[in-house]
Amino acid sequence: MPSYIHSLLLLHSRAAPLTLPKSSENRSSPPSMAERVHPLDPPSFTFTPLPRQTSETPSDDTSPFLSRSPTPTIHPSDTYVIQIPKEQILREPPPENAHRAKVFARRPRRRQLIRRCFCCSIASLLCLILAVGAFIGILFLVLHPKAPSYGLTSVSFAGMDPVLTSAYASLSPRIDTVIETNNTNKKISIIYQEGGTVSLSFQDTELCSGEWPSFRSKPKTSAEFKVELSGSGILLTSTTRDALVNDHSKKEVPLVMEAKVPVKIKLGAFTSWKITVKVKCDITVGGITGDPNILKKDCTAKSHFFW
Repeated sequence: MPSYIHSLLLLHSRAAPLTLPKSSENRSSPPSMAERVHPLDPPSFTFTPLPRQTSETPSDDTSPFLSRSPTPTIHPSDTYVIQIPKEQILREPPPENAHRAKVFARRPRRRQLIRRCFCCSIASLLCLILAVGAFIGILFLVLHPKAPSYGLTSVSFAGMDPVLTSAYASLSPRIDTVIETNNTNKKISIIYQEGGTVSLSFQDTELCSGEWPSFRSKPKTSAEFKVELSGSGILLTSTTRDALVNDHSKKEVPLVMEAKVPVKIKLGAFTSWKITVKVKCDITVGGITGDPNILKKDCTAKSHFFW
């Protein structure tokens, strides 16, 4: 006999028989305790599908259709989460990874060090510029430095005669000049360095050049010094020669003297760096031979720092 039919018969035999009243006459009287019959509740069964037969699990015809502990059904689309403890080491890293980790850890420190050095250098440079600017500002406010004045005292020409007689002759002039400088500052000395140059030109044509001497101009003093100017193989265009001859005949020859002189400013124990002073003098002389008179002289001096 199958197992499920045996289970049904066993449940049916345990149920109490149903007793009905004998006649309708006794219906009005209340039933006795024996007559009160409460049938058992029908048992609850959970029907679960049988597992699919595979080659590993052979089929069994005697497996029951009723089961009190159902087996879970596994679906291929379910998602499972596997938790692995942090202390569990799945694989030991190779030893060279430790060296690489140290190298990568050092790179941010090197970058930070380079950035700090760069920022410190920029800050130091800015502080130095501010300090120099403050010093110069205080110097201007307290001392009021003034540019020295310059002038041409005398001039003497030699070797300019061929231009008056020949239109194609080359010139080798030699011009001796005496220059005067006056330092009007009360506490500032001007030290003229070596390497200064002086030139004399006519209508943008340089006739001769020479060297500015090196000396020290003390405060509230003036000095005169001689500068020898010379040239060689100077050729003038016809237009320039005609203008020079015409001005010589009028005894009014305009010339331009230019000088570039490196100087240092000295104030007490402080001596500045080299500063280039540019001097320009517009002069007019009575001729280009001998020792002519100086009819006009106008000199200016310029510097990028002090005046």
